[in-house]
Amino acid sequence: MDTTTKRKSVEYNGMELVAALMLKYNDFNNFSELNERIASMVKDKTTYESVIIFNCTGDLEKYADDIDSKQAIASKFIVNLKESLNNFPIFVPENIKFVYISGKINKHQKIQALNANVNKLEAKSDIYVEFNDGTIVGFSIKQSKCATKTNYSVQKILGAEEDKMLTDIKKQYLKNNGITSFNKLEREKVNKLFYFQNKENEYWIELKKMIETHKMKITSLLVQSLFCSNVVYDVYEFNGEEIVKLNETIDIADVSFDEHLPYYYCKMGRERETAKLFYRLSIGKKNFRVEIRWKGNIYNASPQFQLHEE
Repeated sequence: MDTTTKRKSVEYNGMELVAALMLKYNDFNNFSELNERIASMVKDKTTYESVIIFNCTGDLEKYADDIDSKQAIASKFIVNLKESLNNFPIFVPENIKFVYISGKINKHQKIQALNANVNKLEAKSDIYVEFNDGTIVGFSIKQSKCATKTNYSVQKILGAEEDKMLTDIKKQYLKNNGITSFNKLEREKVNKLFYFQNKENEYWIELKKMIETHKMKITSLLVQSLFCSNVVYDVYEFNGEEIVKLNETIDIADVSFDEHLPYYYCKMGRERETAKLFYRLSIGKKNFRVEIRWKGNIYNASPQFQLHEE
C-alpha cells in the first residue's frame, strides 16, 4: 500500500474494508497477507470491485490509506474477526455474492431501497452482505469495544420546539459570558463554561429538565437504535473482539436511564474537567455510559448522545 503521508478522513474507516475482504475471501491471517490482498485488488479493480462494491470511484485507496496507518489495530482486528466468523457458518465466502461498503453515507441504490422504511437511527450498518439467494444483512463495524455505539443529536431527538429553545438559551448564556460568535481561539474559554464544576450553566440546567421530561421517548429511541429493534433484516455488529447479532426487542420497563454522578469523577476522586453530561443506560445486566458531549464548536452545534458499552 502507498505509505505516502496524506490527510486522513474519518469518513473512511479502513476496518470496513478489512471486514468486507474477510467476509468475501477469508484467506488472509495477518497484516502482511492483508496488504497482499489489497495490492492485488488495486491491480485488478474490475474483478474485485464487481463483488466488493464501494460508494464511489477512488474509495478503495482511501480505505487502504486508513488501514496503512492502523497496523496494530488491523492486526488484532483480523485475528478476532476470523475467529469470530467460525461461530457464524452462514458467512462462508461461497455463500456471499456481494459486499457493499456504505460507510457513514450510503450511496448504493439497493441499500437505499432496503432502508427506505427504516429509522435512520437504526440503519446503522457500515457494510451490507448480499447472499447468493438475494438475502441482505447489515454489519456495523467497530475498531474496538471502546468505540462509540451511537452518535445522535440531543436537540433533534427532543424535538423542533425544544431544539430552538435550547439553542436560544445556549447563545444567550454564551453572550452573557462575552461570546457572540464562534472563535477558534476562544475554544478553551467556551469549553470551561460547560464544565461540570460550573453549576450555574443555564443550558445544562434546562437540558437536564427536558431530558427528564422526555425520558421515555429518549430511552425508547436509544434502545431501539442500539438493538435495531424495528429493522426487518438481520443486523450484526463486530466490536473488534466478537460478532453479535443486534436485532432484539427490549421491554422498556426493564430499562433505566439516569444521570450517573460517578462518571463525573476520575479514579482518584477528582472531578473531570470536561464539557459533558454523563448518564447511564442500563438494560438488564448490561450498562452503557451515555456521554452528552459536543461535536464541533459549541456555539453552532447541538450536543450528541454518544453511547459506550461498559
